[in-house]
Amino acid sequence: MNNSQLVDSKKKLILLILVLGSVTAIGPMTIDMYLPAFAAISHSFTAPENLVQLSLTTYFVGLSISQLIYGPIIDRYGKKLPLYFGLSLFIISSIACCFAHNIYELIFFRFFQAMGACIGVVAPRAIVRDIFSPQESARIYSQLMLVMGLAPILAPIAGSIVLKNFHWQMIFAVLATFGLICLTISKFAIPDTRKPNKDDKISDAFSRYRGILRDKTFLRAALSGSFIMSGLFAYITAAPFAYLEFFHLSSTQFSLLFSLNSIGFISAAQINARLLKKYQIHQIVSKTLWIPLFASLSLLAYSFSQSPNIIIFTVLLFCFVASIGSVSPNTSALALSNQSKHTGSASALLGTIQFGCATVISFIISKLHDGTLTSMAIVLLFCALASNFCYRKIHAKNNS
Repeated sequence: MNNSQLVDSKKKLILLILVLGSVTAIGPMTIDMYLPAFAAISHSFTAPENLVQLSLTTYFVGLSISQLIYGPIIDRYGKKLPLYFGLSLFIISSIACCFAHNIYELIFFRFFQAMGACIGVVAPRAIVRDIFSPQESARIYSQLMLVMGLAPILAPIAGSIVLKNFHWQMIFAVLATFGLICLTISKFAIPDTRKPNKDDKISDAFSRYRGILRDKTFLRAALSGSFIMSGLFAYITAAPFAYLEFFHLSSTQFSLLFSLNSIGFISAAQINARLLKKYQIHQIVSKTLWIPLFASLSLLAYSFSQSPNIIIFTVLLFCFVASIGSVSPNTSALALSNQSKHTGSASALLGTIQFGCATVISFIISKLHDGTLTSMAIVLLFCALASNFCYRKIHAKNNS
């Protein structure tokens, strides 16, 4: 059966988007749901907050490394078996986080939680590319974000509700339950778009990754998308300090403002899906990349204000985060546009570059933390500049 026949009806397409979006949402849910619990975890383990932040950085490291492992396995064994394994690992490690005795055990289990969660990044993106063309893939990635984007909206709110009624450990119990639900529905609702291929040897992974990196389209889109996504993770890392400590908001107020920015992210993704019906991907990316650059530059200038206003601060962050909802699906589609043969490895390498950058940026912003908004603004501006530079510089070389 041709892969296009797997979604030969609107109902099948909607179901596929809902299920893949839910699986993809595991990653952001695992990040966002426990953000309101930073102070509670710090108090529970009598650990400094920078160690609690390290559990977030460790999660990014796990996401980065594990994707390189999954890529060749997906190309060799198909999409569904690795998906079952990853989701099972996520469930087990989430339960282990519930029973961590100290902050170091939590950091350790968070790494394995990331190893399981990262299959939700690699497999859905590869499945979409198996079925759709690059232009259509960008539209589907944008629609996936409608489902996936609910996680940053609902997860902090859910985390706050759980935190008010239970201990912080219950957050990880909820995550384990969500993982179990995703594992169950994946078995029945996700098609196996590629059968196991004995010719795709796992031992050839290094040479395959090297070949993918020679694709200038992949490199351009991957680097540009990775830097702008790093800006998103820098925002996620710094947001608890900015809202909870600097502006002295409650965890509930923080969750609501965090959700507002997520709504912008989702809305931009849906606008992007409509624009893709009229314009080519390159045209949209080239224009959209100016938005985070302007927003971060304005944020840096505003951070030197004597009395920063939370409304102006949130509006600028809203513009930055929303623009990523357009740039990210387009750069992902561009990166995989020439990689229809090894979608698993290409998706894994793309994800590794993205989360590798995010890990470094997350670490840098925690080290630059000085009690002001300036360090956050500087990092966001760097991400926007680097994303623009990579896209426009390499694009110019390709056209010369």
